[in-house]
Amino acid sequence: MCVKQGYRLIIVDKAGVLVSEFQLTENALAHPEAFVSALKQSIEDIEEEEP
Repeated sequence: MCVKQGYRLIIVDKAGVLVSEFQLTENALAHPEAFVSALKQSIEDIEEEEP
């Protein structure tokens, strides 16, 4: 099995706790609208959880 190397976007909160992780693959980069939408949703979810 061959796994292609890519990039990861890791989002942590102010305390350094992992909140979300995105794998930036060629497919994700080829469909930026879907990736940006998922990223925005993750950020909105984080903001809703903060006191």
